[in-house]
Amino acid sequence: MLKIFNKKIFKINLSWLIFDKFFRASLNLFLSIILARSLGPENFGILNYLLAFLFLFTAFSSLGMNPILTNLIIKNKFKNNHIAIMNAYYFRCIFSLINFLIFIFVINLINKDQIYFNYALILGTGIVLKSCEVLFSYFEAKSLSKYIVLSQLVGLISSVLIILYIISNGLDFIYIYYALILDVLLVFLLINILYYLKINNFFTKLNLSILKKVILKSLPVLFSTISIILYMRIDQIMINSMIDEYNLGVYSVSVRFIEIFHFIPKIIMISFLPILLLSKKYNLNLLKLNSIIFKLSLIVAMFTFISSDYLIPFIFGENYTYSINTTKILSFSIIFVFYGVTNEHWYVSKNLQKYYAINVFLGALTNILLNYILISKFGIEGAAYATIITYFLIIFVFDYLNKKTRYLLVIKFKSLIKI
Repeated sequence: MLKIFNKKIFKINLSWLIFDKFFRASLNLFLSIILARSLGPENFGILNYLLAFLFLFTAFSSLGMNPILTNLIIKNKFKNNHIAIMNAYYFRCIFSLINFLIFIFVINLINKDQIYFNYALILGTGIVLKSCEVLFSYFEAKSLSKYIVLSQLVGLISSVLIILYIISNGLDFIYIYYALILDVLLVFLLINILYYLKINNFFTKLNLSILKKVILKSLPVLFSTISIILYMRIDQIMINSMIDEYNLGVYSVSVRFIEIFHFIPKIIMISFLPILLLSKKYNLNLLKLNSIIFKLSLIVAMFTFISSDYLIPFIFGENYTYSINTTKILSFSIIFVFYGVTNEHWYVSKNLQKYYAINVFLGALTNILLNYILISKFGIEGAAYATIITYFLIIFVFDYLNKKTRYLLVIKFKSLIKI
């Protein structure tokens, strides 16, 4: 089975995925810096507030179908993959449109300022346009990730260039929102065109039995995805509601700075996961990998903690000096994120993914409660503390409380002391 890793198509696909993670992480960092410095804390806060809601509604509209479709195509569970993909696509388009309308209604309901509605109307179209992500499952299953990567790079680079033009010419901030949605629009157009060129067909009959099968299998994935978005973004929504946009802008810089390093474990797992899963010494190799990941995360966390005094004002500007303290607190979240990315596959390999979903859901609920208590007492630093506590519970405590997942906790603890 390991012969697959010597195949040219596998190596090419892997190279594209690694390049995508690294290049887009770098470009997104650059974009975050430009936006933070140009918009200022208040307007940057409004943007991140709307993006937090956008991520939540986009995740819900996805129904968690992509990984399920990819898996079913790889295993050839459908006689005609095109029918399954297009049925899922049709359904997501309709469901996304409904979510777009709800998104606009919610934003308008809880924010009386007209500017929120205007910006939300522009960004919200991304919920519908991201329906094309259903087509990603075809390219992923066929090891043709380069088409996804190229589409997303064209979109992101175009968006960045236009934003630079808008800022350099002092145009109204609303054009930045149009530029951000252009990224999604270009991906939508390119991925649809590329899929059509591959299949030479774009329409098919509605098959409710196939659609029902995909949706039912997707629900646990949706449950996990929504929970992850909640505990990763709810703090930004609550800061805006409980304090103001300015403080959210300051806090968002800390979040963006910490998220710079999240691509590191993702690249490592993209490279080593297939080999790890087929290894005869899976548990031993997983322990070794966790040990390496822990040491690496500790180095990155310490670097972030120490350098934030200098890098935050230098990179994002003096307006974000107050971000330093929250960045130092959130730097410890890097250790938990590295562990989470490294071990998420373990639940799937042991057919225990429902327990992972439960862990994440409990974490989301806990995070909401902690944010409500700690933001009231400590402001944005309270949100940072809530994030650290939530990560600790998800990565360590919740695994201990379940006998079926306790073995993974043993591996994590052993990796802490393994030289």
